[in-house]
Amino acid sequence: MNLIDANTPEKIRLTVDDAVQLGESALKGIGYTEDEARVITHHLLDNSLCGYEFAGLPRILAIANSPELQKPRYPVKVIHETPVSALLDGGNHVGYISVNAAAELAIQKVATSGIAVVGVANSWFSGRNAYYLEKIARAGYVGIHTVSGSPMVVPIGAKRPALGTNPIAFAFPGQVDPFIFDMGTGATMWGEVLLHAFLEKDFPEVVGVDANGAPTKNAKEIVNGGVIPFAGHKGYGLSLAVQALGLLAGAKMRAGNVSDFGFLFIAFDPEIMMPAAEFKAQLAELLQNIKNLPRQDGVDEIRIPSERSCRERELRREQGILLQRRVYDQLMEMQAVHG
Repeated sequence: MNLIDANTPEKIRLTVDDAVQLGESALKGIGYTEDEARVITHHLLDNSLCGYEFAGLPRILAIANSPELQKPRYPVKVIHETPVSALLDGGNHVGYISVNAAAELAIQKVATSGIAVVGVANSWFSGRNAYYLEKIARAGYVGIHTVSGSPMVVPIGAKRPALGTNPIAFAFPGQVDPFIFDMGTGATMWGEVLLHAFLEKDFPEVVGVDANGAPTKNAKEIVNGGVIPFAGHKGYGLSLAVQALGLLAGAKMRAGNVSDFGFLFIAFDPEIMMPAAEFKAQLAELLQNIKNLPRQDGVDEIRIPSERSCRERELRREQGILLQRRVYDQLMEMQAVHG
């Protein structure tokens, strides 16, 4: 069998069941309930299955080291609501829990009203946006999701960060799999920075600045400095717009810096515009036309965003996932605390 991920001495291969057990036990070891650990692990494992190693089980280490984990948590609650909208207080829960609740509420509202806008704040670390949007798209709806975060990205010309990595994502229901596009507005994701720093690896190109504002490839220096926007002023402008949407989601400003994450969902039923089956057929034709375009030399396939992750997810379900041994060892220590 051809392995999608090659074995290396630095990594260990886990079956899906073993990865679930490791993730849930490690999370219980740092105080999460069984239900909370299940929700978080399902998200993290899906990230790994889709090929995003940095957003998978290694994120448990970041959760464990977050100062927010030491603060009191309380149930996610609605603080303002209309038939087509809701603003949630995330209860200082990690976003894997609170943002998941917001996505599910958006689906419920679209089912009854055709459209929904749902925001949640007082939360942190939401993971991969496509995870939530895939739920919305597989329910048959179009979804848009933005996330504003704490200062990690340095505006063009500045020396210190003032914006989050501020991703924006779109999802559309398909005849088989949904079409999902998920991008951050920083030159790299913060989880990638943390994993590189943990593994003491540099980036191949400059993606951030150090504490003095000097460009650098060194991940540890970027942790103390910040990430630069992708595509220069274009990424900077888009990031600023996402930060503004975060304010609508309830994120607060403090001393000139964002001190909260703002998660916003906009979702609607294609039926409010045209028959859903007609939209799906037109979307399928659009995507197929793109895949059928003449290819440049050396290009085997023109891929559609999210196509690779859907394809690889099924392969990794059979073959298992790879995890850095250093990460595995630390998670085992956390599991031992619970055990």
